[in-house]
Amino acid sequence: MRVVVLDTGELDIALALGVTPIAATTPYQVGNFPDYLPLEGIELISLGVVQEPDLERLMTLKPDLILGSRLRHGRLYPLLSSIAPTVFTDKVGATWADNVRLFAKALNRENTAEALLNKIDHHCQQILAEYEIKGRPELSIVRSLQTHIRLYLPDSFIGSVMARCGLQRPSSQSGPGFARRLRSPEQIDLLDGDIVLLSEYSPKQGSLARRWQRTPFWSRLEGHLYKIDDSYWMLGIGPLAVEHILDDLEQIIHDYPIN
Repeated sequence: MRVVVLDTGELDIALALGVTPIAATTPYQVGNFPDYLPLEGIELISLGVVQEPDLERLMTLKPDLILGSRLRHGRLYPLLSSIAPTVFTDKVGATWADNVRLFAKALNRENTAEALLNKIDHHCQQILAEYEIKGRPELSIVRSLQTHIRLYLPDSFIGSVMARCGLQRPSSQSGPGFARRLRSPEQIDLLDGDIVLLSEYSPKQGSLARRWQRTPFWSRLEGHLYKIDDSYWMLGIGPLAVEHILDDLEQIIHDYPIN
């Protein structure tokens, strides 16, 4: 089956289900797929960046199935569905597990999907056991972009992974919603937790957290700071990304000192 995917989440899910798409979009630059994906030796055609898929090139590929989301490309659904059967999720992020099941049904890989999710839940239980021994420290999830710092809430991909594993978050990151945006270092206390997990989106273009680190406010952070990989903690949105995240969490929680 010739499958085309329109975002990193769809690419992650397809690969996790044992299906190699013929083409995909990229989150950064054209042709620059996230490093964590197992693409070595695979010739994957780039359809441009997620925001502007190359529809002319997509048409020439004559796919059998297109996978995407209404959130990202809902406006293109009439055109895409005229090219090939198109399956869209309603949302991305916190619904990643439901999206795995939806795409698995379209790809006739439902048993594989359930095995993947069961494996993830088993890994979560192993992490939770160690987490309980360490006194259930609060984990702060912080992402630095060029113009603001983002704190992820439960209705986000990473928020849902934390909840699936039973990991506790600070009160500043426990309310409803997707994320909180911070723009002033005077808000530094909202970043804090027993464990502070910091990712940076395309730091070569600038990272607000690095500027905040040069201010006196940064010294108010008391938690243990860990750098995390933005490509799968934030951009992955699929089971392969989750497996990498859980590997990181297992090590981070193991290293966390018992008070």
